[in-house]
Amino acid sequence: STWGLSLSQIRMVVDNMAMSSGATEFSAGDTAWVLTASAFVMLMTPALGFFYAGLVRQKNILTLLIECYAIFAAVGIIWALLGYSLGFGDSCGHFIGDSKYFALRNIGADPYPEAPTIPSYVFFFFQLCACAITPALIIGAPAERFSLVPSVIFSCVWVIAVYCPICHWVFHEHGWLKELGAVDFAGGMVVHMSAGYSALAMAFLSGKRENTSGTMGPNNISYSVLGGALLWFGWFGYNGGAAFAASSRAGLALVSTNLSASSAALSWAIVDYIFKKKVSALGIAVGSVCGLIAMTPGCGFCPAWSSLIIGFLGGAFSNLFIHLRETYHWFDDSLDVFGCHGICGTWGTFATGLWAYSSDSTSPIEGGFYGRGKLVGYQLAGIITVALWSFAFTLIIGFAMKAAGILRVDKNAEEYGLDKATFDEVPYEIITAMPRTTTAQLFNILKHYSIFD
Repeated sequence: STWGLSLSQIRMVVDNMAMSSGATEFSAGDTAWVLTASAFVMLMTPALGFFYAGLVRQKNILTLLIECYAIFAAVGIIWALLGYSLGFGDSCGHFIGDSKYFALRNIGADPYPEAPTIPSYVFFFFQLCACAITPALIIGAPAERFSLVPSVIFSCVWVIAVYCPICHWVFHEHGWLKELGAVDFAGGMVVHMSAGYSALAMAFLSGKRENTSGTMGPNNISYSVLGGALLWFGWFGYNGGAAFAASSRAGLALVSTNLSASSAALSWAIVDYIFKKKVSALGIAVGSVCGLIAMTPGCGFCPAWSSLIIGFLGGAFSNLFIHLRETYHWFDDSLDVFGCHGICGTWGTFATGLWAYSSDSTSPIEGGFYGRGKLVGYQLAGIITVALWSFAFTLIIGFAMKAAGILRVDKNAEEYGLDKATFDEVPYEIITAMPRTTTAQLFNILKHYSIFD
């Protein structure tokens, strides 16, 4: 070479400089996997928009779609400015993070302690995508009476008041629930339980929908099936990425996630057939999502075969609860967010306490079925705390919005449709089909002129 140094000598010089400067050596494979997984998780929020949009009436399709987009955008900013630091900053009393990472300070090439083989920017972005979908889940409960701007305001406040403390308790190495011994691999408590019990509070606060059209059924099941399929795909990144490494544990998470979704789709269909004597196409899609939810807290801890049981029971429990809610009209959870995320998140968290097992010498985990009943108690402590915190603080936020007059749209806007009231747009125009009598008359005319013999 020009300077008399070989390529191997240059590499040695660079390596020595990196070692002397204290630079961290990252795993290219781990980094590539978590980057890819983060993109999968980002896709889940617009996928949720399609899933929800298919379930509401036609006059509210655009509102649900754009609410998911807008929430992802707004929460991404909040997470960068405040949320990440409150969730993952240095612990203050094992309860909340400090200001260490406010406005992206101290985030860069250095790793986060819980993910030592990837840059902290990658860890930050994965957590952003997981956080952003959580308040978007909640808006399904007051859907068709909760407009765009209030939903974004609610989401930003909720992330700070509800999500960040729970995230710190469960995911931070010094969070009080984690130090207690409760486990949550990918977000059964942090995401699904917090969203489910918050949705329950919003359903109570929002009241029942005005039903002037005579039908409250889904407008486009194809949208929901498409959204459900994309959610299933994205969940591989969501659960598998939570290993923060391209490892056998990530592989276990992927296999368990898929098996749980499959068995829950089956159990949902069975319960549908028992009560309705037919299988629902929409139900199979919803059932698979319930299986994904149920396996989230334990996908990296429980043996793969247990996911068949956890998913199957999760789908059945959720369907039974929704059937009872619809029969007895307990409350109007428009898109059954609590019935899916609350019920399955709770069940999955409890089931993790039964089946979790890890022989890792640094952090061994043994559930109730492996002789350590204490883990069941720790999981119950997490379930009770997360449920109460989520429900109570969502009530506080909701009452404040109600006092400000922005919790629910007025009756005219609700009857007219949020799409027209908010955007003066519609997703598509309905073309009325030709009446059957007209078609028959046309056929007779053609036959009369011997066009048809």
